[in-house]
Amino acid sequence: MSEVDLQGFANVPVRLPSEQEWNSQAARQRREMGGTVDQVFSSHNMGEAVRRLHQKRNEEQRRLSRMVWGPASIVNLMPFPLNVNGVLHGRLAGPDGNQVPGCPVGQLYVHKVIYEPQWSIRDEGAGMDNVDNYTPIASIPMELAEDYINEFLDRMGVGGVLVYEGDRNPETAGKKNELEEARKARNRWLLRKVQEAEGDWADTSGRGRKNITELHRKAAEVLLHEKILKHQPAWLLAVNAEGGATPDPCPGCGAVSDAKAIICKTCSYVYRPLDAYKATMIGYEHVCMERLTGEEWREANEIKARRDEARKSGTGKTK
Repeated sequence: MSEVDLQGFANVPVRLPSEQEWNSQAARQRREMGGTVDQVFSSHNMGEAVRRLHQKRNEEQRRLSRMVWGPASIVNLMPFPLNVNGVLHGRLAGPDGNQVPGCPVGQLYVHKVIYEPQWSIRDEGAGMDNVDNYTPIASIPMELAEDYINEFLDRMGVGGVLVYEGDRNPETAGKKNELEEARKARNRWLLRKVQEAEGDWADTSGRGRKNITELHRKAAEVLLHEKILKHQPAWLLAVNAEGGATPDPCPGCGAVSDAKAIICKTCSYVYRPLDAYKATMIGYEHVCMERLTGEEWREANEIKARRDEARKSGTGKTK
């Protein structure tokens, strides 16, 4: 730059960056380059491969500056978070560990905006000069956002995901119609999940009930709020009454009994041996007693001693 050029900047005010801005840029350099600029390009670490990488990065940065691109919006109507596998998308995760949080029941949507490109490095191998070649690759926000379309709309077909360019919310971005279509598609997908749960709950063996997950419960809650379901499903009522989980199937036959049951009514498997012994439903020598803990054995032995004493006295009464 010539002296004439420099004179043009003589009266331009220069603001020193704040400590927060310094730290933000340092963190970004560590993410993208493995260290801050002064660390990577110090005399100790400087090498031809790193110099070339830095040069390519500058060239790619200049190319990006000539392109027309902006932020990208991801709108999530689903009751679960949207997470795409990969290092680049992992950087978009918030404090809760999710890239796009799930939409709470009763809320219209969750709006996530990607503002900046994300950088990765492709290893091209060593050249004829035996110098490693690395190529920086920039992914602009809309390219990153389209991966959510591929994952959740194309692959899973969930429906309740909307992606578009810009950072405005869907109403002010002119996306009301698309938002309504996404809501309808979400409800159709959630209704299929509720129907799956209905089929599993109706399984007479009880084995299917283990397949009912938190996703099925959230699906029912959303559809109840949308008034698509008129009544709570029996399996949702059972889960709520039992504190969030259905009883485990019987290990003997797979049937699901009442949570308070002591013995399986189908195959007579004893769920709670000590309670069954207390209720004189089984004897002291029953094989299921082998499952007692040390504390339970002490209590069972005390009960047996009292019962033996009652037999000897002829009263036949025990506590």
